[in-house]
Amino acid sequence: MPIVFSGLFLAIEQLGDPRIRGVIIRAVLISAIIFIALVYGTSWLLGGLSVFGIGLLDRAIGFLGGSAAFIIGLFIFPAFTGLIISFMLEEIASAVEARHYPALPAPREEPLIEMIANAGRFAALTVALNLLVFVFIVPVMLITIVLIPLIPFVFYALNGYLLGREYFEFAAVRRLEPATGRALRRRYKIRIFLCGIAIAMLMTVPFVNWLMPVVAAAYMMHVFEGVRPRSEKV
Repeated sequence: MPIVFSGLFLAIEQLGDPRIRGVIIRAVLISAIIFIALVYGTSWLLGGLSVFGIGLLDRAIGFLGGSAAFIIGLFIFPAFTGLIISFMLEEIASAVEARHYPALPAPREEPLIEMIANAGRFAALTVALNLLVFVFIVPVMLITIVLIPLIPFVFYALNGYLLGREYFEFAAVRRLEPATGRALRRRYKIRIFLCGIAIAMLMTVPFVNWLMPVVAAAYMMHVFEGVRPRSEKV
């Protein structure tokens, strides 16, 4: 199963591609603007409140609120970046094909409704499955001390399934009809699941996770081209 690893290495190697680098830079800059707006907006909003009617205490509340927003923002900054990159996936896919699969014809024109539906499904599944972990599974594990070590395995298995499925279907739908792409995913579900786990694990590494939406999209382009039947490579 060399494509599980070789595709990942090819995706990481292409981070230096000017087109890929441009996506990353734009996403980070937009995320930084959102981050700064969040911190200053929170400080300004709380600083303008007169909770105690004492200037010093009210300013302290504004400062503490801004500090809290800064700390929270550091944790969700990668999420901002990932969300913004999700609107640039087509550019990433085009860059991968231009470098590694230049003989391929133009991709299928995906209807706008289909694009919106796919993006909405990805967002909904991400929120729902992660809420499932924290709302139902984690409390049970916290009660049963013996099961606490299983939390990472549950997290990686769940997100590995989700990420493998959605990123693969993103790659597949550019070339195949949705039903055909899903059938191909089911045929290679174990391989795609393992690729998804690799993505999920790297997404938990600080700073590395900022780049993972780009790497994941490029990675699954290689996985898809590795499993797609030759007769369908048109």
